[in-house]
Amino acid sequence: MYIIPITSDDILVQSFSLYDINLRLTLRYNSVLRGYQFDLFDIDKNQYITKNKGLAVGSPSLIEFNLPFVLVLYDKSGEGINSISKDDFNNRMQLLIMTKEEYRASIRQNVAT
Repeated sequence: MYIIPITSDDILVQSFSLYDINLRLTLRYNSVLRGYQFDLFDIDKNQYITKNKGLAVGSPSLIEFNLPFVLVLYDKSGEGINSISKDDFNNRMQLLIMTKEEYRASIRQNVAT
């Protein structure tokens, strides 16, 4: 599992290599939704994996794609709720990238407790 640093900036662009894929992640704040949407770009293939995909707390984004990972927005407060302000992304939220199996294991653990 990897933690992607996020801030309360309107636009945040980061490039990194995970699971043998060179990626560029662009996060954009949507003031109407009070949340972030993202584009994910495969640098090696020079093509977008997805554009304008939303993030919601606890929901695995990209699960429907043929990728070895998912993005999950995590609420560090333990409340499990989406953001209510832009500052939540700098203070309360954490963006995680994990394998699909790690995600499934976290669900099984939460159900067991």
